[in-house]
Amino acid sequence: MKVVNANEMREIDKRAIEKYKIPGIILMENAAYGLLEEIERLNGKRITIVCGTGNNGGDGFALARLLLIRGYDVEVFCFPDPEKVKGDARINLDILLNMGIKIYNDLNKLENSIRYSDVVVDALLGTGLSGDVKEELKKVIDAINKGKLKLSVDIPSGINSDTGSIMGTCVFSDITVTFECFKLGHILSEGKEASGKVIVKKIGIPVSCIEEQSIKIFTSDKEYPISLIKKRRLDTNKGDYGKVAIIGGNYKMSGAIILALKSALRSGAGLVYGVFPKTILDRVGALVPEAVYFPCEEKHEHIFLDDYSLNILFQKSSAIAFGVGIGNFDELLHLLQYILEHYEGPLVIDADGLNVLSRNKTILKSAKSKVILTPHPGEMSRLTGYDIDYINKNRINVAKSFAKEYNSIVLLKGSSTVVTDGELIYINRTGNPGMATAGSGDVLTGVLVSLLGQGYSPFEAAILGSFIHGISGDRAYQKHGYGLTAMDLVDNLGFLFKKDIGSIKLE
Repeated sequence: MKVVNANEMREIDKRAIEKYKIPGIILMENAAYGLLEEIERLNGKRITIVCGTGNNGGDGFALARLLLIRGYDVEVFCFPDPEKVKGDARINLDILLNMGIKIYNDLNKLENSIRYSDVVVDALLGTGLSGDVKEELKKVIDAINKGKLKLSVDIPSGINSDTGSIMGTCVFSDITVTFECFKLGHILSEGKEASGKVIVKKIGIPVSCIEEQSIKIFTSDKEYPISLIKKRRLDTNKGDYGKVAIIGGNYKMSGAIILALKSALRSGAGLVYGVFPKTILDRVGALVPEAVYFPCEEKHEHIFLDDYSLNILFQKSSAIAFGVGIGNFDELLHLLQYILEHYEGPLVIDADGLNVLSRNKTILKSAKSKVILTPHPGEMSRLTGYDIDYINKNRINVAKSFAKEYNSIVLLKGSSTVVTDGELIYINRTGNPGMATAGSGDVLTGVLVSLLGQGYSPFEAAILGSFIHGISGDRAYQKHGYGLTAMDLVDNLGFLFKKDIGSIKLE
């Protein structure tokens, strides 16, 4: 599913009208029918529709007419001033007036109407909002937020369509019905929460019209990225699904590599090597009997691998992960640099590995392998020098720029994980706040290296890995809520890797 910013959507609409000769009033009518479809599923009969003066309000006026024709009890409001409505929106407003429908512009009446309504439709502000919500509309938004069930048209009023930021105040919707494409504001920052369940409706714009926009950002839908999962033949063995190595762990952080090893196995790797200090062999051996052990010497209480041992590991491994629970000291930088300069298979760098890398990130430019980096905002701050607040507000640009400069795949973690190769951008929508728990990132690392070992490209592995990790978290949340643990994620990984994967239906 493609994701657009406000300007890209305007260009698509403009192209549909000017090049493809589809009248704007037809697009508005189709949008209204899309809204009608969803309201009919809600089983409410009393509907309050709050319109603005732009095309967003025009969708609301058209919807009001369709609902009235079908016998719904509808009250229509327009703020700040119905006289300012123009263009296609004005046509739909005039139709209502000619039908004898009263258009209200009274805040007190709006509050009373909402009190007794089953559904409140927010058609106040659309994707064109660039500055803070004006004072005269803030109280209108406050009133909408008191509704029993709130449905926003295109995007919740007050959410910036490009960043997801709240522009002073916003509607917190239960459902948002948008058209043709996701908007960035639906899946970034506060917009993800404010949008509720997002439903994308087609309104008659040809696919070719959208393709001409050359959109670089996409997200998951009912088929993607689940369609990337490969089915296995009956005549197969563990050698067909990769031999992957996970380098990490220390005496104080044995849980990190245990979680990573378990998740790599649970997500389908044929054989998994655990490369860790000898001092934690008893713990790892007791908890991950399915792994193959590559215990190592220690130096300054951290793992020590000489070049000879590394070269043996390179020959054995179709993919390597580096960093989970490994610690951070000077000599690990040499270890990471040697891996980058000599290993030709795909590599995942996570956790402490990223902190080691931040000592000299230029070593990435000498990498022989394709590297996936999996920073959370704090680790990204250490890699880039940007503060965390700046990164969170500019997730796409920060990740894309770093990936392009250092020829890597960046998986920037967060409530809307961004995956980019420096050109294309995938934004993940699975996952929940319960996953903000120790070890969650270690599980992701195991999934990623497993997928690399099974032959997925680094970009595919990062996309699919972030999606699967989030879905596993969502399943764990159903049972454990915010009390879920990283091991609950591991336990829920396997359900997607099934021969009947096509029968699994996702939102």
